[in-house]
Amino acid sequence: MSEIKGFIFNIERFTLHDGPGIRTTVFLKGCPLNCEWCCNPESQSIAPQLAYFKEKCTACGRCLPLCSKGAISSGEKDQRVILDFSLCDGCGNCAPACIPDALVMMGEEKTTSEIVEIVKRDLPFYLRSCGGVTLSGGEPLAQPNFTAEILRMCKDTGIHTAIQTCGYGIQTDIDKVLPYLDLVIFDLKHMDAATHQRLTGKSNQLILENLQYINTQEKDIVIQIPLIPGMNDSEENLAACFQLAQSLKYVQGVSLLSYHALGQSKYSRIGRSYELSDLRQPDNNYLKIKSEWVAQFGVPIVRFNG
Repeated sequence: MSEIKGFIFNIERFTLHDGPGIRTTVFLKGCPLNCEWCCNPESQSIAPQLAYFKEKCTACGRCLPLCSKGAISSGEKDQRVILDFSLCDGCGNCAPACIPDALVMMGEEKTTSEIVEIVKRDLPFYLRSCGGVTLSGGEPLAQPNFTAEILRMCKDTGIHTAIQTCGYGIQTDIDKVLPYLDLVIFDLKHMDAATHQRLTGKSNQLILENLQYINTQEKDIVIQIPLIPGMNDSEENLAACFQLAQSLKYVQGVSLLSYHALGQSKYSRIGRSYELSDLRQPDNNYLKIKSEWVAQFGVPIVRFNG
């Protein structure tokens, strides 16, 4: 029987904010949502895709003859090459020839064993800090068999397991991963269905149904809310989120994340525009003020910090 393979775009070791303790976070490719504020736009497509780090280009021209689609052309004298993403088919033939790594394929295929071997390197740190592995993305449910097998292998090794999920997936896929999970970090973008559709491209009906279902399976849940100023951080929406959290027996608390624009530069690198370029990053008091306001609901605020 052949080993299960899947697509990832990054593995970060010694992470402190993706679950309890010291963790290894595996970022999987593919996501059904298209959130306007997504800080990992390279995660949305399940297929590997070409990224162009223009600032690294030395105009050496090695990539030019390798592009059969004519997507790469020479700029003015001593200028960096020009990449037309509308012509690029993502073949990746140009990337190995780019010595300064200006052209990079975002995403690669890995086997479950390759992933778990990397995760196991830091087993002593997990044991000392009550940490483990977190599968993130993208959306782990977009590759359910790959996700389930990684989690199973980690559980067999005694590693604490978690996923960060937007909750959009079919129940049969959720059932594949639940037996091997210690913690579900469940994103809530917005409680209003129409607003959720506008902000992410999908209704929240299935997401809320899945949250209720996971709760019936007696799995520990941390609800995670990315606070986007003017979009989902109103008192009305936060009250609805926390009231829902109150009603679910296995919700351990709510994690509030403040909006940041650190992923903005990633969009142009894959040929996309960032729609929230005018949105300002909140000041240092923003999260404190929001946390104090929601304290009235009596739901613990979870802060993952290792």
